Amino acid sequence: MGEQPSVSRGAGSGVLLVHGAHRRDVPVLPAVVAAVALGVGSLLIARPLGYDAWAWMVWARELLHGELQTAGGPAFKALPVIVAAPLTPFGDVAPMVWLACMRVCALLSILVAYRAGSRLGGTLAGAAAAGLIVVGPDVFRTAVFGSSEPLLVLLVLLAADRYLAAAPRTAIVLLGVGGLVRPELWAIVAVLAVAMQVRERRLDWIVVAAAVLPPAVWLGLARAGSGTAFNSIHAARAPAVCAGCALIVRAVVTVNEHTDALGVLHRLTDAIVLPALALSVVGIVAAWRARIIRPLVVAAVAIAWLGIVAVMAQRGYPGSRRYLAGPAALLAVLAGAGLAVTVAAVHDRRGRLALAGAIAILVLVAAFPTVRSNARLISTARGEQRTKADLRKAVTLAGGARAVRAAGRPAVNPYMQTALAWDLDTPLADIQATWHSTRRAPGWSPPAIVFRGPPHDAGPRPALPPSRPVHRIGRAGVWTIFRS
Repeated sequence: MGEQPSVSRGAGSGVLLVHGAHRRDVPVLPAVVAAVALGVGSLLIARPLGYDAWAWMVWARELLHGELQTAGGPAFKALPVIVAAPLTPFGDVAPMVWLACMRVCALLSILVAYRAGSRLGGTLAGAAAAGLIVVGPDVFRTAVFGSSEPLLVLLVLLAADRYLAAAPRTAIVLLGVGGLVRPELWAIVAVLAVAMQVRERRLDWIVVAAAVLPPAVWLGLARAGSGTAFNSIHAARAPAVCAGCALIVRAVVTVNEHTDALGVLHRLTDAIVLPALALSVVGIVAAWRARIIRPLVVAAVAIAWLGIVAVMAQRGYPGSRRYLAGPAALLAVLAGAGLAVTVAAVHDRRGRLALAGAIAILVLVAAFPTVRSNARLISTARGEQRTKADLRKAVTLAGGARAVRAAGRPAVNPYMQTALAWDLDTPLADIQATWHSTRRAPGWSPPAIVFRGPPHDAGPRPALPPSRPVHRIGRAGVWTIFRS
């Protein structure tokens, strides 16, 4: 049977935690081409954008024209706005390109997870890490609606892969770019940058830029768009806006109420299933016992990230599960290593295969609710796409974008606020989103064109107050149009 794999012991053995484990590289170019083809081709199946993604398109268009106004929408994110800005002159091409890119990022994250995991435990660890990305609850669900989590996860996994390949400078730069998506990374990148400068006893301006530029760019754009650098923080704390930021369809990400630090830790078991979380602990312990530093640094980044989210939640900020997508991806890599270490403890080949199969079944059973929910997502996405298409027809029925704007600030179901702002070529604040619409307090102020859509897909409908005359313009698909 030959030499059996065993856990390495000593820093001189490199990163690989299991001696004798085989690592099989995946050809990068064909995999990237396949990911691009599948990502673009998926637009033929369904192509809806979520609440946040439409806001980024609106802000990107405004940024290109030097008229950024970030008030009245979700929390600001710098990287999507910067990336999409050059595309906005091409009209509806911009949101479709962004959506395709997020789906490509989701597919590429599988490849990168495999590469990072296989550096720790060979092919088995790589396959396990990739599989956990596939069955995870957020990467592909958010990719369907163009959220930024797939891009974030890809950057984080690339950083882990580069760090495990002894390229810490590149890893810090990648995490710095990730800091343009999630500000929780700012402190982590700063600590890593300082540690690298101290260790190498020289000033590396690229690493310094990776730590300094992302928060400077983010806060600078936020200040330019709202007059205060911390407007996005206030938006993140607003419960009504948070509901929309969670994504427009309830099947994408469950809208979470306020939580505390313990609630964040509980949601970690939703972001990565409990058996995989246990395997990640095994991987961390194996690296600790073998005194291999690099996987321990990856673990430290994941734990620090979780700690920052938990502290922020304790102070009143949302502790949504999607905020944990980055650290969950790092834990998936460590879980792959933990699986390889666990299987390596069995001495005969048949026993190793049986143990690996049993653990895989356990993980799949734990992930079954997520897999089943993901399978149902296509019909939800198609429904959302039809709702958005009907809203565009409703604008035409109301006389077109210019006529709707001329009538006053239009009112619409809240989840469609950002999409309507894109169609009308107007700032988000010029659209009245009725987050808590009732007949006594309808949530919108006349005069206005009022678009009333299905609450199932678009959120609370704008109520029509009985004390004010409102006449019906017509109906376009699922939307009814009124004028006050």
